[in-house]
Amino acid sequence: MLFRKKPGKNKFEFKFSAEMLAVSSDDTAQAALELIRNSNLTGNIYYCYVTDKEGKLAGVVPIRRLITAHKETKISDIMVRNPIRLTADSSADTALEFFLFYKFIAFPVVDEHGKLVGIARANDFIEDTLAIEEKTEHERDDLLKIIGIQLEEFRKPTVLKSAFLRFPYLLFNISSGLACAFITKLFGRTLEEFIFIAFFITIILGLAESIGTQAVAVTLSCLDKTIKLRRLVVYEVLVGTKMGLLCGGLLYFVSIFWIGNRDFSLVLFLTILLTLINASFLGCSLPILFKKIGANPAHASCPLVLAIADIISLTSYFSLGTYMLK
Repeated sequence: MLFRKKPGKNKFEFKFSAEMLAVSSDDTAQAALELIRNSNLTGNIYYCYVTDKEGKLAGVVPIRRLITAHKETKISDIMVRNPIRLTADSSADTALEFFLFYKFIAFPVVDEHGKLVGIARANDFIEDTLAIEEKTEHERDDLLKIIGIQLEEFRKPTVLKSAFLRFPYLLFNISSGLACAFITKLFGRTLEEFIFIAFFITIILGLAESIGTQAVAVTLSCLDKTIKLRRLVVYEVLVGTKMGLLCGGLLYFVSIFWIGNRDFSLVLFLTILLTLINASFLGCSLPILFKKIGANPAHASCPLVLAIADIISLTSYFSLGTYMLK
């Protein structure tokens, strides 16, 4: 039994197994047993289902009752009529409630007309549910690592322990902040002469961090899939380029009307374009690099990517401004 996620919902619906035994109510116990012996079913057989001439579910016969019945006994005499059933469009939550409440190891599945179309087995359901939960937990773990939270925090969490585990990630922010402060000091004369350069620093760094975070998240979600990593890098760089053209073009016109300096507007446009391309490349390539060298790619996520992106972005901004405005 397989599951697929419903669009727009945090639920799953199941694709039931089509392997089942179905007999007519007029058949005998002997005929049903012969059907079982000659079947090629791979899964465990718990019930024999009974259908009418139109294929609609009419009853169910437990295998043990079928084995102990006289061979000439008709199925209609030993079957359980109007059995509990699931519908083909049931959700996994509904199926789970059925298994927990009724304690059956399998349920027949019918379509909207009541026709028997398959069965839902408890062992298949549990295996697939565990697989879904494992995948969900893996995605959650990656998300937590992206924002600098380690899983140890959820095991006997304490204030001191949480602070200790998060501190190494914050060191990246402290280091990049100090580096950016040093870079700003180096270009102090440019800032004194063109004070309006400082107005857009937060926008540039904010865009770099946003695009870098998005690229990391996309890359981590694709690492375990059959996707060519080189193509993924090219794709993310192209996305960063288009976003850079859009954001840079928008701020170009904003700065023209606000500052009135075309050279500076061009500096701002080029900086944003280069910043978003660089952040997209870093956010995509660093997790891939970490995976290739055997390290956990999630550790190459936001802290390191954003630190490098901030330093490169600020250096490019001040360098272009100093060169083009003077």
